[in-house]
Amino acid sequence: MHSKKIIFMGTPLIAKEYLNTLIENNIKVEAVFTQPPKKQSRGMKLTKSPVHELAIKNNINVFHPIIFDTEIINQIKKIEPELIIVMAYGHILPKSVLELPNNGCINIHLSILPRWRGAAPIEYCLMNGDKETGISIIKLVEELDAGPIIAQEKLAIPSNFNKLELSDHLTTIGKKLLIDTIPRILKNEITLKDQDKENITYASKITSKIRKINFNTSTKNIINLIKAHAPKPGAWFYLNNERIKIIDAKPGLAKGKISTILNNNFEIASNDGSVEPLILQREGKNIVTKDEFLRGFKLKVDTIINA
Repeated sequence: MHSKKIIFMGTPLIAKEYLNTLIENNIKVEAVFTQPPKKQSRGMKLTKSPVHELAIKNNINVFHPIIFDTEIINQIKKIEPELIIVMAYGHILPKSVLELPNNGCINIHLSILPRWRGAAPIEYCLMNGDKETGISIIKLVEELDAGPIIAQEKLAIPSNFNKLELSDHLTTIGKKLLIDTIPRILKNEITLKDQDKENITYASKITSKIRKINFNTSTKNIINLIKAHAPKPGAWFYLNNERIKIIDAKPGLAKGKISTILNNNFEIASNDGSVEPLILQREGKNIVTKDEFLRGFKLKVDTIINA
């Protein structure tokens, strides 16, 4: 597509999707930066990141620095990149790197900035019941997700979407937006737009505590929490000292004492109604339907959840 030198920086599966799109569209990636291989699984075998694996498959030079020291910065200088593309890399780039490419460094972010700056924009937009989200491509600056906007595309969130479904849909939009935007950047045809500082919100890193279901809230909030973490890692609660994940749920019909199992249909009381789990997962077990779950679990009406 062009002879300009581009560096791609990313690590997880979603970043691999973007790197693959660059390759498929004949956009030459001179080098890839990704997180170092990590020990995983029972055998503690060193495992390369999805981006690392794809780069090797396509004979792209791979770097996985722990820090951006003088040696690494000099290696980037030798490449002489026109543009650095960042997607879920896992490192904050220092000013010394941001200033190297002629066309700067850009980042693909999964929200309509300035809403949901930070690590978990998809989860927070679903937890908060947002009606729309989208993709932002921004110029990177030293402050997290604060750079001026290069391009944006909005998406109305379907009411039944969970985290995986929304992520997949945003990836489709984001890949096309990136491919359309790169030539404009390299031809210096873009107009930067500063973010609206009055509407900044933050999506901090998700913890297990955040994913714990509090039934002393509305049915809508509970279902939003479930969707925001489905199918993995899952919103959860304690029942008989066992952690149970709810992967999908709908509003129940019954009402009663908050956090209590109200009937044999497994409706659990919220502060304004109830929630009926539809898909669940016990610790160390497979994801199953509610009927399958109840066949292997002794359910007692009036049991208090998270007690």
